[in-house]
This record gives sequence, structure tokens and C-alpha cells, in this order.
Amino acid sequence: MLVADGDINNPMLSRLYPPEGVHGVGRPKNATLETCKVWLADTLATALEQQASVVIDMGGGDRISEELAAESDLGHFLAASNLIPTYAYFTGPERDDFEHMHRIWASGAFQGGTSLLFLNAGLQRNTSRAVDPFEWLREDSRFLSMLKAGVIPIDMPALTAMKYIEEEGLSVFEAIANNAGQSGHPLNPLWVHMAQKWLKDFTANLTKEGADEWMP
Repeated sequence: MLVADGDINNPMLSRLYPPEGVHGVGRPKNATLETCKVWLADTLATALEQQASVVIDMGGGDRISEELAAESDLGHFLAASNLIPTYAYFTGPERDDFEHMHRIWASGAFQGGTSLLFLNAGLQRNTSRAVDPFEWLREDSRFLSMLKAGVIPIDMPALTAMKYIEEEGLSVFEAIANNAGQSGHPLNPLWVHMAQKWLKDFTANLTKEGADEWMP
């Protein structure tokens, strides 16, 4: 398994899987289309050479990933190379977040394979957790059109203790493993419990949608 972080604005994935590690792949040196195109080509060539599955974060904050996929005819290349793609789209409950994601999906740049839409409740901006933050979205015609096209929705629960975990310089998986934080002290047991429950609930949602069929 290779993990390639192409998100110039948010290097979280490369912090979890650094380029010098067993699974890591080098990051693009800058956010220009040409640089990212060469980076994507090298990453795919490495995956083919090693006959490895590869997770590629194309980024979501700008149009580079969209333009890159369209210019490289990515979907058809993957099909011709016998690589079965799984495209993961992410949105929070805010309308502008969904509109940005929907524009990328509707562009048709990412074709073939399986398309997933992760509904990330952790990006809810208000503090009320009493109602489904995606209630409006589940009735939106654009969301319904994505479902009709075969996109699989996955509910990602909110982990409200995440800010305390990050204050200790830990990832959610380090918290789940009950690692000590940067203070040198054990993480609060309640935060560990909440992280473990989050993973259990999220995994259940993945399994319910048949994750074993599209995850390496």
C-alpha cells in the first residue's frame, strides 16, 4: 500500500505516512499544474511497478486536482492500466462546502470505478448536536442525483474530543492506541474512549456500505 499526499495546503496525510516511511510517497514541490501532473504520473508509475494499491489525496481547496484529472484523462488511463479507482468525495454540513464538492463531481473529471461521498459531521460549525446536520442535504436534488448515479454516501460521525487530542500533538489513531501526547502524560481516558467509539461507529458505517469491496 502506497500513500501519496498531493494536498499542498494540508499535509496531514504525509504527516501520518511520511515520504521516507514504508508507505509514503514524495509530495509535489509546489501547486502548479505542471508540477502536480509530473507528481501524479510518477506516483501512478510507482504503483504499477510495485503492483501496489495507492491512496492519493488530490486536495480539495483549489482547482488543481480537477484540472489535473481532466487534462490527464485519469479515469480512462486507470481503466486501461487495469487499476480500479475508488473516488472519495468529502463534505461538511455547510451548503458552500457541499456546493464546492458537487462542482468537482459534476465536472466529470473523475470517472469509472466506485464513487463515495463522506458526510463529515465533524465539520459542523454550530455546537448543536441534537439534529442531523445533513438533514437538508438528504433532500437536496443534487444529492439525490448523485445517489441515482451510483455514488455511495457514508456517514462520518463527529469526534468532539478531537481538539483535545490535537492539542497533545496526536492523530486520532494515536489516541485510539492510547499513546502519550507531546506533554509526556497519558491522554485523558475519556478522550481515548471517545476516539475508540468514533472508530467503531465509523467502521460500522463503512461495513454497512460494503467497504470490503472497494477498500484495498
